[in-house]
Amino acid sequence: MEKQYDTHLEKVDNDKSATLRRAEEDPAQIKRILRKCDMRILPVMSILYLLSFLDRTAIGNARIAGLSTDLGMTPSEYNLTVTIFFILYGLLEVPSNLMLKKFGASKWLSFIMFWWGTIMTLTALVKTFEGLLVARLFLGAAEAGLFPGVTYYLTTWYKRSESQFRVGFFFGAATIAGAFGGLLAYGLTRIEAGSIPGWGWLFLVEGLLTVAAAIMAYFTITDSPDKAKWLTNEEQQILIERLKYDGVDVPMSNDFQWRFVWDGIFDWKIWMCFVIYVCILTPVYSVALNLPSITVGLGYSGPNAQLITVPVYIFAAICVIVLALIADKYRARSAILLFGMTASLIGYVILYASYTSGVRYFGAFMAAAGAYGAFPSIVVLTTNNSGGQTKRATQVAILVGIGGMCGMISSNIFRARDAPHYGFGCMVNIGLLSLGIVVTIINAFMLRMANKNKQKMIDSGEATRIPAQELADMGDRSPYFAYTI
Repeated sequence: MEKQYDTHLEKVDNDKSATLRRAEEDPAQIKRILRKCDMRILPVMSILYLLSFLDRTAIGNARIAGLSTDLGMTPSEYNLTVTIFFILYGLLEVPSNLMLKKFGASKWLSFIMFWWGTIMTLTALVKTFEGLLVARLFLGAAEAGLFPGVTYYLTTWYKRSESQFRVGFFFGAATIAGAFGGLLAYGLTRIEAGSIPGWGWLFLVEGLLTVAAAIMAYFTITDSPDKAKWLTNEEQQILIERLKYDGVDVPMSNDFQWRFVWDGIFDWKIWMCFVIYVCILTPVYSVALNLPSITVGLGYSGPNAQLITVPVYIFAAICVIVLALIADKYRARSAILLFGMTASLIGYVILYASYTSGVRYFGAFMAAAGAYGAFPSIVVLTTNNSGGQTKRATQVAILVGIGGMCGMISSNIFRARDAPHYGFGCMVNIGLLSLGIVVTIINAFMLRMANKNKQKMIDSGEATRIPAQELADMGDRSPYFAYTI
């Protein structure tokens, strides 16, 4: 959006520190600072999310390693153990993000990680369906805060135009978790030692890895730029102020006020993004929770069915990074969403229409790569168009929390009675992806119209009559805040 720099805005711009103005004139300095942040933040966040996704989806590999048989579970009972994870996982997202804002990322993220790592470890000892059910319920409660927490945390370091590659990088860890999980399951489920079955060793080792990572996270996560000892005072100030003026000429209010929470809840944009989120995350979870079962249907045995999932996830991880780079370069969130959802739609159509193993395997590649590749765009589209830290934390938690409960859809549409073709599950994903494509187009149109209306306020001079404090409290509703499309 072109901005009209009248006297009112020139005065505001003069409030920017000389340090920030010098930095804006030296892109090389900004690049050096961001490289420091990337090296310190992204590896840690990626490890956390890799372990999170590894732990929640391990049950799919455990199933084909004998979990259901050993615990005497029926197909409906197995589906219930997968589904129950998402109940507290969805309900606790918003409270968790508010706790993160209160206590800081280093304390809160490491605490919840230690909690779910302990639960994962103890899951190796369950002997009954009821015991597994309780373990999965509390695992979901513990993991609830990680994804929205990390997503919000990244927005406190990077500008809107820089965010998708970072979200894509850390979400790529979930994709790699699928490949790593298949390899890990291939080795661990074949262990025969003591009274713990092979699938128990899978839970035990993954749980202990998570506990160790939680301890590491406490000492390696930096809560905010102003607490980063690995940055100079000047670099800290540059990061703080460039975020303060990201997309607006008047800094947005970052205070915690309940009106900002309500503004986040009743904003039309979050609910449009919510629908798209459900339409894309259901296909993602369908792959994550059911790919080993799908590959069994292609004619592979248990261990080989786990191994054959690895190339699918590696290809999907590459697509996540490539599409994220393109999205950041061109700020094309909706376009990448449409591309990824269309590719995934084609993949699920192939899985539904074909009964040939090789063709269906290709369909799995398309379904996974498109869904995983598109997913970061809807998260970033939400954070890019949410102004103010409190509103953003609320909206991310709504999106990931309530939307995350769509994992309950994925865990119930790939029914045992539909094996090995799983036509019902494929049809549900085809329908959701089609809906997601339509809503993405409508959302992009509405954002474009909102930007035009803001530009009219600027051109008419109406925007200049709004007091600076009111502009700060307006957040993304400010006429000077251009929505990302």
